[in-house]
Amino acid sequence: MSRKKLATAIACAVFTGVACSSGVSAAEVYELNPVLVTAQRSVTKDMETPAAIEILHADDLQKTGATSVQEALKFSTGIITHGQGPRNISQGTMTSKAVIRGVEKGTLVLIDGVPINQGGRYNLEDIPVESIDRVEVVRGGGAVLYGSEANGGVINIITKDKRANMVKAGFGNYGIQNYAASFQAGKLGFTAAYDHTGKINNISAPTETTSKRTGAPRGLYYNIKRGEHANFNARYDFNDDLYVTHTYGRNSDHYVYKYNGIDNPDNAGKEYKNVIHSTEENLTALHYTKNNFSVNAFYNRRDQKTKNASAKINKKKPQNFDPSSISHDESGYLDQTVGINLQNRWNFHKGSFMLGYEFQRDMQTKNASVTEKFYDRNVHSLFGQVAYDFTHATQANLNFRQTWTEADDAGNKYDKFTPEFVLMHHLDESTMVYGKVGQSFMLPTFSQLYGGGNIIGVPDLKPEKGMHYELGAKKSIGKNAYRVALYSYKIEDSIDAVTKDLPDVTYNNVDVKNVGIEFDWTRNQNENLSYRLGLTYSHPQKREGKIDKDGVETKGEWHDYYGKLGFNAGIDYTRGKLTTAFHISYLGDRTRDKSPYASMKAQLFSDINFSYKANDNARFFLNIDNLFDRRDIISTSSSSFYNLGRNFMAGVEYKF
Repeated sequence: MSRKKLATAIACAVFTGVACSSGVSAAEVYELNPVLVTAQRSVTKDMETPAAIEILHADDLQKTGATSVQEALKFSTGIITHGQGPRNISQGTMTSKAVIRGVEKGTLVLIDGVPINQGGRYNLEDIPVESIDRVEVVRGGGAVLYGSEANGGVINIITKDKRANMVKAGFGNYGIQNYAASFQAGKLGFTAAYDHTGKINNISAPTETTSKRTGAPRGLYYNIKRGEHANFNARYDFNDDLYVTHTYGRNSDHYVYKYNGIDNPDNAGKEYKNVIHSTEENLTALHYTKNNFSVNAFYNRRDQKTKNASAKINKKKPQNFDPSSISHDESGYLDQTVGINLQNRWNFHKGSFMLGYEFQRDMQTKNASVTEKFYDRNVHSLFGQVAYDFTHATQANLNFRQTWTEADDAGNKYDKFTPEFVLMHHLDESTMVYGKVGQSFMLPTFSQLYGGGNIIGVPDLKPEKGMHYELGAKKSIGKNAYRVALYSYKIEDSIDAVTKDLPDVTYNNVDVKNVGIEFDWTRNQNENLSYRLGLTYSHPQKREGKIDKDGVETKGEWHDYYGKLGFNAGIDYTRGKLTTAFHISYLGDRTRDKSPYASMKAQLFSDINFSYKANDNARFFLNIDNLFDRRDIISTSSSSFYNLGRNFMAGVEYKF
């Protein structure tokens, strides 16, 4: 097919919505039209799904060399991986984020269809790739079908139903160690993984101000002593329709705050605070699917503990802290969620009707050093979809969700109806265009409302309310797949973290908006060679409210934040027993989310992975991350956290 015909076909699909003759025969249609379950809450094919989606299969995850889902997603289109430390290590409760389309707190993460978000955290850095069959990423506000915390998109991690009998070990610099094993015995399969990182210095920029609340001096920077992540995932199939899963995860990060001597050279390089933060999580879920009916019942428990050893502060001159006089304190969170979601779909001559109900009881216990507090709330949702076929080529979906909560201890009660309308048209069997408009809604978390530890709560925080628009086109030609999406959204009362007095964090309501375009191209040249290219350009903006001297709140000015220009690419090549995969991801035109909103250096992630399959059982691998040895800021907020220098891991995997 000529380039001229290709350009004409794409232009017709995107801008006119009118069928155009492409001259492509049925035999040339792109052979990969993957099946997914996330975007429509039912099984559909990519070409029948009116959403911007990405599917990462187990082989794709392996080729990135990543040990966790968080690391693998950094090469995805439309996703910014935001971190407070490298290689899955976070600073206390400030865990890593996968920011979709610039919505910082709008990513809903599911494991086998079960939501794992708790307190605004989902700990993708704790989920190893070895237990995963595929990851389905749906970009764009999905709150109508999936509820709160899906303002930016949904990530559904689907675990393996059958496990290979396998052991794996890898070692690298920076004290990197990674081990994994999986086994299958009849109806029972399980996977275990452990990841370790050693000492890393100067992983953050020094703090710029003295804390008004704790008295901590300015000039503190962050060093890592050790990071550990362990995970166990098991699945038992009772029959073809019913199975149970259990995931256990534990991480433990040990880090210190040192002083750079800015106001007192005598204390330069000395420890101000020594911290061990750990998280232990258990997620148990029962899954049942029969024909068009499905139900998931689950219990999720996440226990976080922080132990601090802090130097004695001189209240008049904090920089003269005494590192020989240490005080100890502990704090923690216990998040628990019990829930059930069920749905059924009825088919009729011109389409289908889906109706579902979701119940979730959120509970949190804050165990500060002095008092213990308990919060809980019950959240109910009724959701559904009417799918109607106007013609064989034109379909429409009306999605809806009614969310209401019972009042919590502070009297907070929320009630919101969110609709979404979707229209799609197939120009031919290999070309589809769609458009959609819908609302989103997100509840504040207990931590945001009531605080705890270094978090100062705001009990009168408002829930987020958003309006989302998207136009998209999908075209498959021979060995090529082209995807383009144009989107716009505005979210009112977005819940934003405020870190003016580090390490203290509080929240306020702001407005955010964005308009952007995403383009994806994939080409499978043959079974040995494939390419991928992603381009994004957007303009994320934020507007904080201001309170004048009379106490009247007014809207401030819009300002840029995050990055505008994104680029990611990958190439996989197999020759004989050796597979080589190279990935790169660039984020430019960045703006710091802190007044005066200065521009930031672009970030560039790079990775090359070599995999040598010696025989059917043994595979040797070498992964080199940060190939160009860059020191980039991997956070966008008021504090600066840096990535890890060039690092590698080499090892072996053996199946038996």
